[in-house]
Amino acid sequence: MISLLVIVSIVFLACTRPAARPEGSEQPGGEVNKAQPNLPPGRGAPAVPGKMRSVGVVGASVAASGDFRGSGKAQIALLQDPSRDLSLKITVRDQNADGDTFSDSTWLTTAPNFFALARAKFAVADVTLDGKDDLVALYNDGDNGVRLLVFRSTGTSFMPPEAWWASADYAWGRAANVMGASLAGAPHDGVLITYQYDNADMRLHYFASTGSSFSYGGSDGVFDSGAGQYDTKRARFVVGHFTRTGYPDQLAALYQYPNAKVRLQLFDYRPGGFVMDPKGVYETSEGEYDLSRASISAADLSGDGRDEVLALYGADDGSARVHVFDPADAFRPENGFAGAATLPSASTCAGATALLVGDWNGDGKADIDALAPADGIQVRSNLLANVGGSFKLTSTAEETLCPRWPLTGLPLNRGPVTRRPLYVKIDNNPHARPHYGISKADQVYEWLVEGLTTRLAAVFQSQQPDVIGSVRSARITDTPIVPSFSGAFVYSGGGPEELMRLHYDDAVAHRYVDLSPGYGWGYRVGFREAPYNYFTSYAALRDALAAAPGGNDPVNVPAWDFLPPSNTDALAGGFSTSEPAANVTVPYRAGFAVRYQYDPASRSYARYQDGVREADGANGQVVAAKSIVIIQTEVHFTDQYGLDPAGNPKLFMELTGTNKGVVFRDGRREDVSWTRPDIFDVFDLRNAAGEIVRLEPGQTWIHIVPKDWTIPSQ
Repeated sequence: MISLLVIVSIVFLACTRPAARPEGSEQPGGEVNKAQPNLPPGRGAPAVPGKMRSVGVVGASVAASGDFRGSGKAQIALLQDPSRDLSLKITVRDQNADGDTFSDSTWLTTAPNFFALARAKFAVADVTLDGKDDLVALYNDGDNGVRLLVFRSTGTSFMPPEAWWASADYAWGRAANVMGASLAGAPHDGVLITYQYDNADMRLHYFASTGSSFSYGGSDGVFDSGAGQYDTKRARFVVGHFTRTGYPDQLAALYQYPNAKVRLQLFDYRPGGFVMDPKGVYETSEGEYDLSRASISAADLSGDGRDEVLALYGADDGSARVHVFDPADAFRPENGFAGAATLPSASTCAGATALLVGDWNGDGKADIDALAPADGIQVRSNLLANVGGSFKLTSTAEETLCPRWPLTGLPLNRGPVTRRPLYVKIDNNPHARPHYGISKADQVYEWLVEGLTTRLAAVFQSQQPDVIGSVRSARITDTPIVPSFSGAFVYSGGGPEELMRLHYDDAVAHRYVDLSPGYGWGYRVGFREAPYNYFTSYAALRDALAAAPGGNDPVNVPAWDFLPPSNTDALAGGFSTSEPAANVTVPYRAGFAVRYQYDPASRSYARYQDGVREADGANGQVVAAKSIVIIQTEVHFTDQYGLDPAGNPKLFMELTGTNKGVVFRDGRREDVSWTRPDIFDVFDLRNAAGEIVRLEPGQTWIHIVPKDWTIPSQ
């Protein structure tokens, strides 16, 4: 049983409903509501009970609601990887008789290396047509390969996923939303996907269920906005019955326009596909609503057979308001934007709280549970029980931990987490020091290259340096790392054999975006001699990325495992068997030797190379690594990718599988084993007891070195 802390008894305003407006009546701004007339047959059919399904991401978990038992009540399913080993555990929550607490039961557990949650986008639908809701996942197999997987509900468990549809040419990153929907009539559910093409062209793809497979209508879909008309990054979508009480389903979207207005749009299904009224059914004033702060869902709160669009609108202090856009009142929000209800501070995360809907106790009234992320796989529940005309709030006691940048663990603050990271090759020759822009990197890799010198690669996502340099050539050793964050690979030249491999990985395998100098992003500086004088800027790279095919597509960046920013326990996060280590040496050859010195005051490591403290040439800021990760592996020479100009062979490194390593954090050393099933995964780090080793939030330096090296520390 989940222990809950009751914070507030009644916080909601009474949900009184005005009489429905006549069809075609005036909308805000004087526009006629054109969404209600000309509905397809079924508008006058008896009311069909609302499905009350929803899906949301909660930190490292996915939360979904639906009638998974087929009992007439709703349950909450939590999909998690508790051991961080690519296993999957699905826990189903049923409300207890007290109405305030839930009990958990495990419906599915899998073996390790089975399922990556970060590669899946989920929907809830009864695709087996047996009266029980199932889970459907659009799963990214890499290289533009996807599958639609069905987790079939038996009423007491979920069966392992079955592939009902697969494609080798469907870009997972362009599938912005995956939703359960019925377009063929009750209760034949399928899957509806919003798919973003180039030039702001959005299409709706529908996958109809046969009960054992999906039938795909093709890329033309059931709606095509046309070029330049629709950007799914600006929208939030929900499925429901908004202006009628029967099937087929409708689609509603809140859309943020560049002029800071938000329009509520309705997509109505007709025999030829969806039709959208371009004027929408409701529009806010300019600057009145910031959609990035909202999580949305749909449910019939009033019991009239039509769904309201619900939005949980978060503030920076973690408080939130519940907005109810009521079709019975031309979709005006109840009580304006003061909201129909409020949640106290520290309850939620703006735009990153799963707004789940469902009839948890089977009384016929829609309830709400706002699930906010806490540390690890924990979630904070804010249960809003519908008691008729008002709602009762009951919250659990977990500390809310809002989303963080995946490569630093620092607060996201609603930043663009799906922005594609830039992986920039940086020269490390003594003539190329100091490095420019390095202080703003989320991660920095140091690689051995031919002649056993080293070269850096800086990964930028959360910060945008004005100057980056000097940029140098690519190496084959980079190719297994860039796919782990769907990055853009930025480099200046390379050997012909290596460039052939890079171009294949970009153009054929779609493992990353290849940004060679052909995009015109670089320039030469006058204060250094060639070839150490090739520089760029973040702004120039963003422009180049926008010009690259798929460069601006949103990406899902798998997160490294970080401690909470508030943690002060040096032994937490897998460091229970660690030893003090304030000085660290990475024994590269003369001229490249690296030493780190821990500073307790800043809880960071100063970096020294060849005896000189590392500082950013652009701003003078000293390097302050919060964590140092040593990846030890098989390193060998090869001529498969040619020789360097001096005749030295290239290096190749095994970067999947399992081997040993070391993590330095908080002035301490923990010897680890690392595991990485394939090139799309981050390194899984564990101590001798099998505990996950977590990093300190901030910049991380990662060194890939031979497995027989000794890493001195004291």
